[in-house]
Amino acid sequence: MRVATVDGLVTLFYDGSKQLFNEELHGEFWGEYYDHDCNEDEIDNWEEWDLSVECKKYWRERLSWQQIIIADGVTEISKWTFAVCYNVKRVIFANTVIRIGECALLRCRSLVYIKLPTHLEYIGTSSFCLCNLLSVFIPPSCRVIRNDAFGYNEYLYILNVPQHTALGGNVIDGTVLAKASPFEVNTSGWYHSEVNDDMNTWIKNLNHGEAFALHRACSSFQPLKQVLFTIIQKKGLRAFKVKNSAGITPSQYLNENPYTEFTEKEIIHDYIMKMMGEYE
Repeated sequence: MRVATVDGLVTLFYDGSKQLFNEELHGEFWGEYYDHDCNEDEIDNWEEWDLSVECKKYWRERLSWQQIIIADGVTEISKWTFAVCYNVKRVIFANTVIRIGECALLRCRSLVYIKLPTHLEYIGTSSFCLCNLLSVFIPPSCRVIRNDAFGYNEYLYILNVPQHTALGGNVIDGTVLAKASPFEVNTSGWYHSEVNDDMNTWIKNLNHGEAFALHRACSSFQPLKQVLFTIIQKKGLRAFKVKNSAGITPSQYLNENPYTEFTEKEIIHDYIMKMMGEYE
């Protein structure tokens, strides 16, 4: 395990050789937090709290990380491993990871980007709860996503989930995506457990039907140029602007998809050149 600067971000290269979560030191920190009766926006002066030297060292380290790259060979991210790492913006998982445990990245409030492993099978309860994710693409290998996994990511507007993935309760509670659903939610995007099954079905079927063929192609795991070409030959380039019931366009799916190897501009350029007979 090492720390280096990558793309201007302090980056932790995690190889699983060290247990990063310390329950006792977490408890000491949050005990002081509640004693000071503050909210999470008011903890910048935490070093002035009555904490042990060991606790302060532990939190300085966790709060220094801005990016996490999981090394090849790691198969599981244990529960709470990166919880409350407030300054982490990006997490890139090695494709060897098959399991992300309970609360593994809970309250990583700066986290806006994740690239999940291609062989991922399991996402635990509250794994990415209370982060700041905008879009999440679940690989087809994933079998289970537990309760609240992506809850309270306020600006989450894309969650692309395979049909066969089993979803737990309140997976998108408190998100802008929940607000866009046809179900009753409050002003914060919270929904009642009674509509949970219907909400999960809606998430999986956002792009069901012929009208959304381009949506499905753009949001699929490793989109193929030829598939996109075939669709826009039938539907025209305007198909990139068609919105689904959540107000998301194929362009947004393609731009956010971490598994694509090309951009919409490349597709449009190649398509126009092909239509003009510039190349086969």
